[in-house]
Amino acid sequence: MASWTRPMALSSPDDPSSPLSISPDKTAVLLMDYQNFHITNLGDAGASVVKIAAQMRDWALARGMSVFHCLVDTGPEARPPPWSKMAMKWKMHYQDMLTNAAWLGWEAESVAPKGSKGGTAGTGTASAGGSMSLSADQNQPRELTVLRQPGMLSALESRDLLEMLRARGVKSLILCGIATSGCVLSTARAATDQGFIVTVVEDACFDPVPGVHTMVVTHLLPVTAHVATSGEVRDAWMVF
Repeated sequence: MASWTRPMALSSPDDPSSPLSISPDKTAVLLMDYQNFHITNLGDAGASVVKIAAQMRDWALARGMSVFHCLVDTGPEARPPPWSKMAMKWKMHYQDMLTNAAWLGWEAESVAPKGSKGGTAGTGTASAGGSMSLSADQNQPRELTVLRQPGMLSALESRDLLEMLRARGVKSLILCGIATSGCVLSTARAATDQGFIVTVVEDACFDPVPGVHTMVVTHLLPVTAHVATSGEVRDAWMVF
């Protein structure tokens, strides 16, 4: 049976489908679901994935890109919609756990906006990072945290995220997150349908199910997204 052949990770700035054709100020990095209750499921891989995500965050801010921390809302009132298949699982497996140990819903401290110490994922609104930096017009924070309702897989379902991306003129998204088969794949497909150039940083993603991460980054994501390692992404952007 024929398999999908992975294309060149990143192409020329002259290619309109390449992330290199978009300037840094029109590029955003989405750091998705680096919350403690997800990371604990990754085993030994968790520390490496989180470290790379933190490096991508610092690199993006240094390049003048926007950074959005996209998290599942784990506040006490957060619930999946009743029609979601996730509703019962949330009630049975997550609701009491997060009530008794709220820190499990926090973003990993090393990835979170500096100064926030991880914080909570239950405020219900977008918030600026602990050590806030501003975009070129000095009105828009370059680093924000946005939340989405439990049961929603795509980070683009985060409250006000799509509107903020449009307002900033963002045309290219660089995705880092967990799990590869869940939030990452769903966001990549949704973002492509919304007209964004999508790049997935494969070593900043992982999946708790053995073998699934490799399958998704090799066979599924490259159909519509650029897939590259963190080193490949940073090296390619050295032209700017």
